[in-house]
Amino acid sequence: MTLIVERPSVLPPDPSRKQTIEYTSPADGCTMRADVYSPSRAGTDPLPLLLAPHAITWTAAEDYHGGLQGLVRKYHPGYYGLAEKYGVIIAMPHGHHHREALCSVAGAEQIDDMAHLIEALGHSAYRVDKRRVYACGLSMGAQEALVLAGRHPDKITAIVAFNPIVDLAAWHEELATSESPEIREYDTAKRIANEVGGTPAQVPEAYQARSAFGYLQGLARVPSLVFWSEHDFVVPRQITHHTIPLYRRLKELDVNTPIAEYNHSTIHGPLKLDQVTRWQLHEWCDYDLALHWLLGHTK
Repeated sequence: MTLIVERPSVLPPDPSRKQTIEYTSPADGCTMRADVYSPSRAGTDPLPLLLAPHAITWTAAEDYHGGLQGLVRKYHPGYYGLAEKYGVIIAMPHGHHHREALCSVAGAEQIDDMAHLIEALGHSAYRVDKRRVYACGLSMGAQEALVLAGRHPDKITAIVAFNPIVDLAAWHEELATSESPEIREYDTAKRIANEVGGTPAQVPEAYQARSAFGYLQGLARVPSLVFWSEHDFVVPRQITHHTIPLYRRLKELDVNTPIAEYNHSTIHGPLKLDQVTRWQLHEWCDYDLALHWLLGHTK
C-alpha cells in the first residue's frame, strides 16, 4: 500500500549475489520460492541468515529494492546491497497464500515455510550459522517476524519489526472502517477475509492464530526491537491495539523480556502531519540499522 510520490535517482550496482531457490513446503507439499541474496565472495565459514518476509501487496523484489515504484527511498531504502555490506544471507520468501496473492498474513503455512527455509538453504549449498538466524520485516512482514519468533523461539536469535500488524482482527476492523478513500480503494479488508477464510466475527480463532498475542511465551525468549509510530496512517492504534499492548503484555509476563520499542516519529512540540506524511511513516524502515542491531546477538 502506498501513495505515489517522486522517486530519487538510480542506485549504484548491487554486488550481492542473487539466486531464486525452490523448496518444498513442509505444511502442504507445495513448491515454494525465495529470493536469496548473499555476499559476492562468501568463504567457507557459515554465514548469518536473515529471514525477510515482505509487506502486504508487495513482492519480495519490491521490498528488497525500496518498495513499490514511486515510494520515496528515504522512507524505505530496502535491503539493497546489505548482504554484501554485512556478510549475511538474506532470504526473502515469495509467500505462502491460499486465495490472495501477496497476502499471507502470518498463516501457519507461511510461518512453517520460513522456519523450514533455514534447512532448505543448506540443501541449496548455503552454509548457515544457526546461532545467528534473524527475522525482520515491515508491516505484514513485521507481523510474520513476530509470529515466527513466537512459534519458533529455539530457531530465531533476534528480530526487528517495523510498524507491525500485531492484532490482525483489529487491523481488519481498522481497514474496513477507515475514513480514507485511498485505503478503501485497496479493498485490503476483503482480501484479508478471503485469505483467512472469513471476517474476525466469523472465524475469530483464525485471526488469533495469526496474531503475535497468541505466542507470548515463545516471543518473550527472543530479543526484539519494534519500531512504531503514533501517527501511522495504515496501521493506526499502535498505542491501544498493536505495539504497545504487545510490549506491555510481554513485560507483564516477564519484566526481563528482551524487547525494546521505539516511536520513530516522536516529536518535541506540536507538528501537523498531512496524509501523505502519515502514510510514509507507516512505510518507513531502516533495514541497515536493523541488521546492525541484529548481528550483535548470537545464541
